[in-house]
Amino acid sequence: MAAIPATLVLFLYITLASGYTLLREDDDNEIVWPPEYHFKGEKLNLKSSLKETFEVWYSAELNRSRVDLQNGNVKKYYYGDTGHAYVLHPITTEEYTNEEVCLVRPGVDEQVDFLPDVSELTYTGQTMTLYDKVVDVWSSAEEYGEKMLWETTLYVFKTDAGIDLPVQLVRKMYNYDVGEVSSHTISNFFDYTDEISEEELTVENEDDCEYLFDVNPDYKTTMKYYHPDIPVELDAAFEMYTTHHGKHYQDNEHQIRKTIFEKNWRMVEEHNRKNLGFRLELNDFSDKTDEELKYLAGTFPSSRQDPDMLPFPHTLQEIDELAEELPENFDLRIEGAITPVKNQGHCGSCWAFCTTAAVEGAIARSNGDRLLDLSEQSLVDCAWGFDTWGCDGGTLEGAMKYVLTHGIPTEMEYGVYEANDGYCAIQNMTNPYKIRGFSQVTPRNPNALKLALVKYGPVTVGVHASFYMKHYSSGLFYDFSCEDSRADHAVTVVGYGVRNEEEYWIVKNSWGENWGEDGYILISAKNNNCGVLDSPIYPIV
Repeated sequence: MAAIPATLVLFLYITLASGYTLLREDDDNEIVWPPEYHFKGEKLNLKSSLKETFEVWYSAELNRSRVDLQNGNVKKYYYGDTGHAYVLHPITTEEYTNEEVCLVRPGVDEQVDFLPDVSELTYTGQTMTLYDKVVDVWSSAEEYGEKMLWETTLYVFKTDAGIDLPVQLVRKMYNYDVGEVSSHTISNFFDYTDEISEEELTVENEDDCEYLFDVNPDYKTTMKYYHPDIPVELDAAFEMYTTHHGKHYQDNEHQIRKTIFEKNWRMVEEHNRKNLGFRLELNDFSDKTDEELKYLAGTFPSSRQDPDMLPFPHTLQEIDELAEELPENFDLRIEGAITPVKNQGHCGSCWAFCTTAAVEGAIARSNGDRLLDLSEQSLVDCAWGFDTWGCDGGTLEGAMKYVLTHGIPTEMEYGVYEANDGYCAIQNMTNPYKIRGFSQVTPRNPNALKLALVKYGPVTVGVHASFYMKHYSSGLFYDFSCEDSRADHAVTVVGYGVRNEEEYWIVKNSWGENWGEDGYILISAKNNNCGVLDSPIYPIV
């Protein structure tokens, strides 16, 4: 996988594709792919500037096919004659480095055809010159609901024998919600031959291959062996995804969700190939658009500083002096002061969850680490007069001001979290837990945040929740797309550390334990990434 400048890709594409346009006299046209073929090719992603090479073999006579990906590092064989698929790829463990392994899975009805599906394409009546070939132009436009449009253009060269060969496939996805092209890829095919040997389509020592589901029975690991460019694997992956996450769609919604899933899967795969220090994964959000996930971003900046918010009780000089005595690594979870990760569900109540988490931690540190399960629902229902709006979001200062005024009851007394706005019942509570005040940590000062964590407990912060954060899996998160973006999601910082000489913040989220590192994200401390240091607030108990 290699990165190439997007402007260069676009320039080359326009330059090579330019030519003359003609109308064909023959309107009765159809595409006939060769029954035996071998192609080399490349796929260019104009959104991520990545290039992926591939090589494919297909034989109708042998009922087998094969695709090599990543310059041949990954090889996949499909045996239609036996109903098995094989994948060969390198693995590295503590015992060996880059050793090739072979896994096999059953359930393949026939060999896989890697050439584009043309069932929905229509001949445009035009031809043009592309890569020194006169090609026919085919296209289709498929709408998915009212928000997305897939546009496909296929350029096909017809041989003297009447067999069509793909030259270039262009696919674009338009997202009407945000008014942009959200996906744009160009696949080029070249070096065609129809001479295919059985040896090229046969796995060497196939009896030594292990069954995939015996070796990797879990969903996440099995997904690593599928590729979104292979239709049968896309279908299988989406079925596994929907089963794993308990998804159920209406009939007219299934294809829309599958299209969104495919787009997000590609973005996850492309990011992980860059080796940027953190990894992404498919999760419960991966069948939804950014517009649909706006409920996750339920935090707003305060329009004014609350007069009841206390200043940080340390000068800049004191902060620097005290920082010299701080431990290199600090984690409030180890102290037993942090409650389990919770899930805000389909409600923009992150402001309530991070505030509750901070208050729970501060109280635990003051009472000998006795953890309380406080009620986020009470804030959602009752804090409307404090610059918060239930499931439509809120401010961190307003949430703290509410707790200062009215307190938070336990979930056992108030009732379970409903992920919806409800009637306030705070007046019926016998013993809400209040705070004595709340303070803002000196902004954009890493040492001040470390000092606050060690001395006072968990700290609430606002961050920008991008696509990458929503699909975060592990590693030290550093997102360039956060730059100049406002904070729209509230989380709780519970510690800090150093890994490979890079400092990071330990952050508790409210998207459930199945997200990220058991519900947590490690955010790089470089350059105030995603606005962690802009407005940290902690409760005083």
